[in-house]
Amino acid sequence: MNLTKCIIIAIFAVTSTSLFAGESGHHGKGHHGQESGQHMGGHGDHKMKGHRPSHGHKKGAVHLFTDHWAKTLTDKQKLDVDAMHLKVGQFEAVQKAKVKMLKAELSVIATNTPVDKKVMNMKIDEIMEVKKSIMRNRYDHIVEMRDILSKEQRLSYDAGLLKRKKHKH
Repeated sequence: MNLTKCIIIAIFAVTSTSLFAGESGHHGKGHHGQESGQHMGGHGDHKMKGHRPSHGHKKGAVHLFTDHWAKTLTDKQKLDVDAMHLKVGQFEAVQKAKVKMLKAELSVIATNTPVDKKVMNMKIDEIMEVKKSIMRNRYDHIVEMRDILSKEQRLSYDAGLLKRKKHKH
């Protein structure tokens, strides 16, 4: 299969999966609009907010007794957050499609005979540049989010950031 056909197939695969995948799952369950009484862990309503009596204490666990930041957003903050998430989602959709395309090109380069390692390494560098731009964009978004939150909301937001176990890179 020649390079042009591989690229066309890669573009088709990226666009078809992107169209049907929906939102990239930026926040997953427990996002704004969740039922009252539920918090990020989905453990239902407990008498003391932030405290999970049925769970043992984990090393480094953060226990907050204030409401989750998303529950306390004003209408203006909700609009701002939605606009920011849309912008981040649009940027990431394009960048992730670029990464998939570049990886398909890298696979073709790696299967050529003979393999041109210089070209292969340049393609790897190109992939890493796109991934770096995604990561920078995510952390710029975190700073933007913190800027629109009140001091009290930032406590909850920051605690959530620090206890996240699944970081996307």
